Amino acid sequence: MHIITHLDLGGAEGVAMQLVEGLAGQADSAIFAVLRDKTLSAIGADMAARAQKLGVPVFFGTGRGFKSGGVILAALALGRALRQFRPNVLHVHTEIPELTLAVACALSPRVARTPLLRTVHNSVLWIAWGRIGQWVTKRLAHGRAVAVSQAAAQADAAIEAGLVRPPAEVVYNAVLPPPIAAQRMEPSPLRLLFAGRLVEQKGADLLPAILKQASTLARRGDVEVTIAGEGTLHADLTQTFKTFDSPWRVRMIPPVAKLSLHLEDYDAALLPSRFEGFGLLHLEVLMAGLPLLTCRAPGLAEVLPETYPLTTAPGDTRALAQALAALVDDLATQRKTVAAYRPALVERFAPHTMLAAYLQRYRQLSGDPA
Repeated sequence: MHIITHLDLGGAEGVAMQLVEGLAGQADSAIFAVLRDKTLSAIGADMAARAQKLGVPVFFGTGRGFKSGGVILAALALGRALRQFRPNVLHVHTEIPELTLAVACALSPRVARTPLLRTVHNSVLWIAWGRIGQWVTKRLAHGRAVAVSQAAAQADAAIEAGLVRPPAEVVYNAVLPPPIAAQRMEPSPLRLLFAGRLVEQKGADLLPAILKQASTLARRGDVEVTIAGEGTLHADLTQTFKTFDSPWRVRMIPPVAKLSLHLEDYDAALLPSRFEGFGLLHLEVLMAGLPLLTCRAPGLAEVLPETYPLTTAPGDTRALAQALAALVDDLATQRKTVAAYRPALVERFAPHTMLAAYLQRYRQLSGDPA
């Protein structure tokens, strides 16, 4: 049983769905979503439909505020789901699900006895929740840990839980190669994409400064910027771009369901993350053949090709603006650069590698000798 935050946009949710679909026929799966929105987003509805198609049951925790008692309700709901589905292994993804599971373990010995696999999805953990993170880590220390990158493994190891824990084993996420984007000979306008949660982690707060400076430095003014996402910075960014003084046109849209299949609608991408667990979208963009401007941030530096040139230090808006201006003014050269990296990336992050690694751990935890 996969325990995730919600049926919606998220790298952890995407990995859980990859495992559910990729291991269908080899592992019977269920999904427990801690948070239930009143109305599923397009992405959530798609996830639910895919689960239903496979006959995978989906359980929900709570629609109540997580901090105002919702965590208890979700933990109780998890216990009920476990009694109904009777999983051999619980697979928990990210902090809100981990906290829910830790509370459920405290409330129910049966939950605590169920074999556990934790996947650490980020390289910065328990932001502003340090003490809670220590308690949760100690409560779930009986589980086996996997991390999606060395940076994520190091972040997990750094949590002081008052006991000695085996280090998390690194299993890189799989990346399904998206269709290679068709190259317009002389694109006008040049279509630039930012996609992701509109939060500081993703560098969303840096976008106005980057785009303003880059549009001043670049020779071409026919650039259309699409910002696809939701998050805590949405209102501020919407207000800023209403009066954005730049020749570049900026539009904000909701998250795009199955974005990897729509990358061909763009010519380049700007993803200035400050840190990541892995950087799934970054690799999908490169595999689609789009020039990607990003940062050598924790969790990204180890999965990007060592010689990939379109990177800067995290948070360096001036360097990002200069690199973006150079990119849009010489798109053809940057396309050739990206194309050279694609074959090695496709091989390195092939789905069968991740699927086999997780299936092996499921079998070991459940006592299956197969």
